[in-house]
This record gives sequence, structure tokens and C-alpha cells, in this order.
Amino acid sequence: MLTPSNLRILAICSVLVGGLVIAGYARSTESSAISNRLSDEKIGNNTTQPISSVPSRPYIPQNSAVSIAINQNGNMRRADPRGYINVGIRETYKIEINSPSYTSAVSVKIDGVSIIDGLICDRSVILERPRAIAKQFIVLEEGNPGLDRDGGINNPDLGLIEVTFRPIKRRAAIALEPLPRTQEFPPSASAPSRDEASKSRASENRSNAVGTGLSGSSSQDFVATNDWVEAPEIAPTVTKKYRLIGLRAPDPVTLQNMNQNRPSEIVDSAPPRL
Repeated sequence: MLTPSNLRILAICSVLVGGLVIAGYARSTESSAISNRLSDEKIGNNTTQPISSVPSRPYIPQNSAVSIAINQNGNMRRADPRGYINVGIRETYKIEINSPSYTSAVSVKIDGVSIIDGLICDRSVILERPRAIAKQFIVLEEGNPGLDRDGGINNPDLGLIEVTFRPIKRRAAIALEPLPRTQEFPPSASAPSRDEASKSRASENRSNAVGTGLSGSSSQDFVATNDWVEAPEIAPTVTKKYRLIGLRAPDPVTLQNMNQNRPSEIVDSAPPRL
């Protein structure tokens, strides 16, 4: 028989048991959440994150495209595959220097003599005189006293044009540029056109050894500057060598020789009468 006292005790026990059950469920839920969070953290720590890279400056690997051309009164003369350039004798000339992919500090030697050092070639530049003398370049045949005391006969560098290209950039731009990635560029010769190559082969057997003299006057001026610094990370230093060859002019036609060297006329004999 349940008395009011027993009922009160039973109610109190029920409340206590219910509280313990609720507390245990909450603790179990919290423990599960903590376990899940720790598991997520471990997974997150084991995940490889992408690493952002600093983009390198996109330099074009075309250092081999550096070249020169000889300009004689508007006639552009370029090198054949062997590096020979056919030029007209007794004609003045200018050197058109090309560095299309980057700015270069250019040094030029002609016939073994230093003509200029550190000429800025911002993609292209024209050189028509030595730095020290305001006279134009002119092509002279070997033996001409305008070349040197021996007329260039004993000069192994006669006709040789040596051009060195050193990549440079403006001093003020160094701090603004990202660090470029050093690249290696294999040297290769620029291919001349088919017409130039055929002209070179046709003139091989009728060319003269020539050198460079000075003639007339040149108004070209040079200004010293320290705004530029060498930048070997852009491309390696390139030295190109060419040799001038003078075209041997044909004998002029005169009244005295206009009828000479004409081949004799060939006439077939008439077949005999049957």
C-alpha cells in the first residue's frame, strides 16, 4: 500500500533518474561534437593547400634574332648563311642594328678596331660613324691606302664586323619589376631569305676582299647616359660576326668594246639536193 510519503520519495527518484539520463545524453552529444571537430581539424591539416607562385616576366627567347644589315643608299644588304655580306665598293654605308626582343648595349668592331662601346639599341638603332670621328663608313677594296698603311693586306680582320649585344634595362625600373626567372637560350643563326642566299652563291666567284674607310662627314651624335644597367637575367650576351665582301663590277661597255666578244654566227648548211 503506497503511502503519501512513499509516493513523494518515488517522485523524487524519478526526477533524479530523468535528470541523470538527460545529463548523460547531453554529455554524449558534446563529446561526439568535439570528436567530430577534432576529426575535421585533422582532415584539414592533412589537406595540401595551393601555393601561389610569383609570375616571372614573360621574356621571349629570341636573343638569336639580334642581327645587323648594311644600308647603302637605301639598298639593304644582309648576311648569307655563312655570315658574308655583299656590299658595293666605293659606297658609303650605315649599319642597321636590330635587337627586337629586348634593349641591348651594343659594342661594334670593324676591321679589328673598336668603333663604339655601349651604344643603346632600343629594339633598333642606326650607326653611320665611329664614336671618335665624325666621318661616314665607306667600303674600300683591299690594297687601298685609305684602309691602313698596308692597304689592309696584312690585316686578318679585314672586312670583319663584330657586334656584341648585352641585354640592359632602365635603372629606375629595377625596383618595380618582379624577380625574373633565369632562362637559357640556345644560339642560332637567323636565316636569310632565299633570294639573298642565291645572290651570295652567285657572287662568290667574283667578290673582292674589302675593308672600311672613312669619308665625308656625319652629323650623328652620341650622348653618354647612366640610366641603364646590364640585365643578364633577360638573356645571355650574344656576339655576332660578319664579313664584308665587295662585288666586282663588270667591265663598262664603251664604243671600243661594244662589238667585241660577240659570238660568231652559226648557220646550218642546206641539206644536199636529192
